Amino acid sequence: MDLEQTATQAGDPDDDANTTFSIRVTRGGKVRAFVKKALEFFQVNPERPLVLYSSPSEVSASTIPKLISVAEIIKREYLQGYPVGLHQFNQLLFEDRSRVPVEGENRAGALLLALEGSSHPKQHLAPHMKITLCAKFIPEKPGQRETYQTPSVRKLSRAAKARARQRAKRGASS
Repeated sequence: MDLEQTATQAGDPDDDANTTFSIRVTRGGKVRAFVKKALEFFQVNPERPLVLYSSPSEVSASTIPKLISVAEIIKREYLQGYPVGLHQFNQLLFEDRSRVPVEGENRAGALLLALEGSSHPKQHLAPHMKITLCAKFIPEKPGQRETYQTPSVRKLSRAAKARARQRAKRGASS
């Protein structure tokens, strides 16, 4: 499956900051392609959030594990180029796929059967998830039923700190 079929936009990435850019993670999509598209987006639009989401499906066919893997790889790869990582907002959602009788059908009978207790109707829930990644904290987030993960901070080794000081010293003397 081509990435262009799985990447959807609520707005052009080059437009103003009010629009969001989202990528739908599918079973057939390649993790490498999702990560590449996300990192390119953050290079062009460092101030804007990116939404990764999975579509509702049966539990056995869920793409939530792949979505989480993609988000973690994006955060790890982003941290290699920047000193501070990405803020992450998670939303675990579900869609009820059970059939509810509408007006005119035997709605009262279905309610009585559900309340009777001997034969509970099976609930069909289709889980899906939405992950928002952004370089800056969004104050209006986290919303209802949404969790927040703080960004990681890249730790430099002593040798890397020494090289950075030497580069700074050479740059100042030049």
